[in-house]
Amino acid sequence: MLLGVLAICLLGGCWSKVEIEQMAFISLVGVDRADKEDLLVSFQIVNPRALARGSGGGSGGGGEPPVFVLSVTARTVPDALAKLAEESPRVVRFKQLSAIVLGEDLARSGVGQVMDFFARHWEMRRSIWVLVAKKSAQDVLLKGAPVSERVPGMAIKMEMERRAILSPTRYPVALGDFLTGLAREGEDAIASSVEIGPMQEKKPGGSGGKEEGGDTKEKATTGMKELVFSGAGVFRGEKLVAFLGPQETRGVRWFKGKVPGGVLTVPVKTQGTWASLTTDREITRVKPVVTKTGIRYDVEIMDEGFI
Repeated sequence: MLLGVLAICLLGGCWSKVEIEQMAFISLVGVDRADKEDLLVSFQIVNPRALARGSGGGSGGGGEPPVFVLSVTARTVPDALAKLAEESPRVVRFKQLSAIVLGEDLARSGVGQVMDFFARHWEMRRSIWVLVAKKSAQDVLLKGAPVSERVPGMAIKMEMERRAILSPTRYPVALGDFLTGLAREGEDAIASSVEIGPMQEKKPGGSGGKEEGGDTKEKATTGMKELVFSGAGVFRGEKLVAFLGPQETRGVRWFKGKVPGGVLTVPVKTQGTWASLTTDREITRVKPVVTKTGIRYDVEIMDEGFI
């Protein structure tokens, strides 16, 4: 009898357990500067009921969207999380968080305090992606629709994990590497930029309205917005100082030896046309040279491929 009582006392209990039906899984977090003192923090939460009802269409079964966005204004990210917990009937969890999107205004004013929260929170993985929005992070969460995925957070995760040979003009960076770039002396943090753009570009010379016999589906697609990844944001310390274009971003990746391949399109002057070089191997050599006026770097890049 005594042994039985002791055995019961030694049994581990799940005193803090939360059933999965009671959880709210956050897929994306966007942080903007609301004003000089407050933040605008947006949480994109997965709607499992909509995902479970059907596999077709972007709006899920019964017309429900696969995700919904809640935005709160607060002094800090923990304060925003507390306000979200008051509004949400479910327990908020970051275990499925795919990416953190930093708004341009916030990034230019400094991201140190915001990133400190993500660095310390116990559910944050160092493999979460960090992106910088051109303009508003809230717009990215609200208006950005992935082309083939129902959950935008999953689409961003897949885009960032694509082989560099397919997307050499963006700069994917994980949370751990981004924090290192912010903290390490002599190194500047870089993160891929994201914005929203038309899902289908208008045809040159096309009219804005519907023409006789025109394709209404094409017109509807043109009005939709998708997530566009091109270029990167460069930080000096904890502040964003500039955006790099696609070709500049490719140059940075070349310099760091992070372009295993890609497609280079160059003009052929003798034929008056263009040619594409598909590269499958890249070698970068960086040699520092000390001169009387300072230090310069000689960079040698060799690409191998085929036309």
